[in-house]
Order: sequence, then structure tokens, then C-alpha cells
Amino acid sequence: MTPVWRSLQYVPAHVEKYVSSPHIAAADAVILDLEDSVPADRKTLARAGLATAIPTVASAGADVLVRINDGDMAADDIVAAVQRGVAALVIPKVRDAARLKDLDRLVSDAEAGAGMAAGSVRFVVLIETADGFLDMLAIARATRRTVAINLGNEDFALDLGMEASDETLLMPRQQLVIVAAAAGIMPLGLMGSATRFDDSDAYRALALKSRRFGYVGSSCIHPSQIAILNEAFSPTAEQIVEARRLVQAAEAAGADGRGAFPIDGRMIDGPIVARAQALIDRHQTIEARETMRAGAENSPINSIT
Repeated sequence: MTPVWRSLQYVPAHVEKYVSSPHIAAADAVILDLEDSVPADRKTLARAGLATAIPTVASAGADVLVRINDGDMAADDIVAAVQRGVAALVIPKVRDAARLKDLDRLVSDAEAGAGMAAGSVRFVVLIETADGFLDMLAIARATRRTVAINLGNEDFALDLGMEASDETLLMPRQQLVIVAAAAGIMPLGLMGSATRFDDSDAYRALALKSRRFGYVGSSCIHPSQIAILNEAFSPTAEQIVEARRLVQAAEAAGADGRGAFPIDGRMIDGPIVARAQALIDRHQTIEARETMRAGAENSPINSIT
């Protein structure tokens, strides 16, 4: 089942006050980071801390993801991260499909060692280099574990020698949405650079723009961005009302043998109705997640803790 990840909050895995912060509890997912936010001399500490960080985050109701390191550290990160309660690994700087297949095998071994069902841990792939971008479709299709793909805006811009901006990222960001659709996985991220967190209006506008381009969620670097992402990547009440009206009208038209019909001066046909139904389905999935999460938070076990 495809998860609902409107907001994915990065948290350095070695800083306990961030891992246990109540401010991250509203995120759909929390990414425990072993990579960029962890200094080189704290990598071992962060890796060891996953044993307590993972259940701490899971108890708050968010899905738990772990971003591993690239290169030689990846194997040790996987052994530490693949444990019950982890929904996915975030894989940075994927340059080709072969690398992802190698990591798939390592995760399979780690699942077996942890007594977990094969395929329990999914992949979120980060494209952050020019060669990875050029091999993006093969990467997206390399393993069934991959559930989402994202473009690391700043690293990608650095590799290309360009500035990370709405203008420069437009084409690669559009291309990523197309690749995700072709591979049947989720496109995550924002259509421009989002390293600032002190302008909520600009951030909201960027998130809404990203949704219009086909994105379904994004990672974030500050808890103040969580609510903005959850709202931006959720259908509005007005959109749901309109979508239901279109679907009901389509059913009535179909009963009369019509595949296309007018509403408010617009001609409505199959793709428009399918888009409306997809909106309704997403709304129901989000509602189901929120109901399940509320039930978990109010359970006797969580009440005691």
C-alpha cells in the first residue's frame, strides 16, 4: 500500500532532544538522519542511537524513515536501521540502478537477520547528481522496494554548478514527476529551493505550486513547516465537494449513455472524472490515516507512557 507522506521531517538521529521533541509529532513521517546533519565524529553515536530513537518516534504516531550514508558507511547503517518500526530507508546520491540493487540485497539480509518479512523496508531514492538524473528511470524501476523518489535540490545544483532556484530546478523537477509516474512511485519534494524557514507564506506558495505540478509531499527541515505541508498536500473541503459533484454527474451521464457532459460551461469527460475520483480517494486515505493515528495516540498503552 502506498503511504501518505505529505510531510517528512528531518531529525539528526544523534540529538535526543530533537528525536523526542513534541513539535515533530504532527509529521506524517520523521526521517532519522545519519547523513548530512550528523558530523563525521558522531556517525557511530547516531547509528547506535537508532535502537531508542526508532521506537520513540514511532510511539508519537509518525512513520519512521532513516536516511543512511553513501559509500562505505551504508552497510553498517543498514544493519543498524533495519529493525521493526522502520518503514523505509532514504537512500542518498543514487547514481545508477546497480547501486540500488546492491543495497536491496543488503537490506534483504538485514531483514532476515532481524526476523522481519522480506520487503518490509521500503526505499525513498534521492537523485542528487547529474549521472543519477540521467539514469533516473532505470533507478526508479530497479527494485520493488522503491516507493518514492526525490531530487536533492542543493546537492543536485552543486553537482551541476548552478544555483538552486525555482527557475533552474523547473525542468529537472518536472522530469522527476514524469519518471515517478512511469515507475508507479511517489514524487516527493518542492519545485524550488526551500532552505529558509522564516517566510511561511513563501513556503506555502511553493508547496501549493509543487502540488499543482504533481508532487504529493515533501521533506522539511523545521517543525514549523509540517502543518504547511500537511495542508498544502491535502485536498481542500471545496475541492472534495466539487470532485464528488463531478463523479456523481458522471454516473448520471453514464446511465444515459453519455461519456462526456457539460457542467457550468465546461465539458467534462473521462480524464477529468478520473482526476476527481483520485482526489476523493486521496482524501479518504488521509482521513483513514488520521483516524488510525488518533486511535493509536489515545490507546491505553500510549496513555500510560
